[in-house]
Amino acid sequence: MEEDRIEYTGKVYVYSSGMPADHVQLAKEKLGEYGVNEGDIEVIEVPEGVPEGCIMVTVWPHYLSVAKVKRVRQGSIYAPQLFNIQM
Repeated sequence: MEEDRIEYTGKVYVYSSGMPADHVQLAKEKLGEYGVNEGDIEVIEVPEGVPEGCIMVTVWPHYLSVAKVKRVRQGSIYAPQLFNIQM
């Protein structure tokens, strides 16, 4: 389904939010189903250093929150959510 693809350029930043490594790996596999190449995924432990305009995915226990970073200022990220992916 074409509407179930994540449009991105460069890297997709996956914020692990303290989830265990196996859960983060499952998230990577799930993102693959949405057209994200595993080589383009960068897992981050803290939501810092993420460039404006990129896609950031936050890993939660039962879903992934997909957002587009609009603005980064003084360590704060403004990234409106696009949609959720159920795990």
